[in-house]
Amino acid sequence: MEPGELKYGVPNVVYDIIQTVGNLLQGVEKMMEYAEDAEKAGDGEAATVFRTVADGNRVASQALLRRLNAHLNNL
Repeated sequence: MEPGELKYGVPNVVYDIIQTVGNLLQGVEKMMEYAEDAEKAGDGEAATVFRTVADGNRVASQALLRRLNAHLNNL
């Protein structure tokens, strides 16, 4: 298979971006759940780390969505 081939009916990079954004956003949801668990356990430091990871996932998702928009505009 050549780079950029339509393995899933869309360019592979488009599929990859969509999958990754979904995974990252699911991670945000879990990290926020884990942060709450850490707070309840009295571990504010772990809660902060979980929230930091969630924020990183959000930033990465936004960057990938910008790339997705660029790819979709070129279809």
